[in-house]
Amino acid sequence: MTAWLDPVRAALDQRTSPIAMFIRDDDGGWNNERLYRLLDVTRRHGVPVDLAVIPDAVDAALARELWQLTMCGELVAVHQHGRTHVNHEAAGRKSEFGRSRSVAEQWDDIHAGQRRLHALLGAAVDPIFTPPWNRCTAVTAACLAALGFEMLSRDADAETFGFDGIRELPIHLDWTGRRGVAAGPDAWGDAIAARLRAASAPVGLMLHHAVMTREDRTLLDELLRLLTGHGAVKFSSMAAMGSCTSARGVV
Repeated sequence: MTAWLDPVRAALDQRTSPIAMFIRDDDGGWNNERLYRLLDVTRRHGVPVDLAVIPDAVDAALARELWQLTMCGELVAVHQHGRTHVNHEAAGRKSEFGRSRSVAEQWDDIHAGQRRLHALLGAAVDPIFTPPWNRCTAVTAACLAALGFEMLSRDADAETFGFDGIRELPIHLDWTGRRGVAAGPDAWGDAIAARLRAASAPVGLMLHHAVMTREDRTLLDELLRLLTGHGAVKFSSMAAMGSCTSARGVV
């Protein structure tokens, strides 16, 4: 049943240095029941998970749950995921904070989302920003720096901005992306193994609980059992990884 993990196990066995890993789950506020099922899996393995939460999608009930999880040692951290997760680009790739949006528009949306999350969760919110679809512009980064954010997380293929005070912690493995588990468990195992073999910096695994099925969660359970049981891997929160780096550039 776990043969798809054989390449991952081999890659870990071949490592001569440990790998730092983190898990980022996007779209907090959508399909809360699937979020709770996902957290059952990460909790079972004692793995921290960073929730990228859509400010305008959070209701009072979810806010109470998130407050309890973050404040009670449940290995859950929360940060901002855009504002509404709405595409504003008339053409091309989707983005909430893309080239068509002015400084004022981006500032207003980031600030409004920031205020809402802090009103709901206060000190439970980390000063981290994940843009929807993992896309934003240098204007976004400038707004984030001015608003007191300390970290930006996007895809590893995105060009870094290099703003003073803004660390960048990219993700490398997209569970629900077209090169993720959708390609089949065997191909996905090969992709994870390739990343772990090549890793010289923290490896980020991105999840989207709202579209993950029971089979996805079973496969994730199998992967985390392997990773947490192997001495070559150490999981940390995004904030903990950022605190160990310089104030500029890619973690």
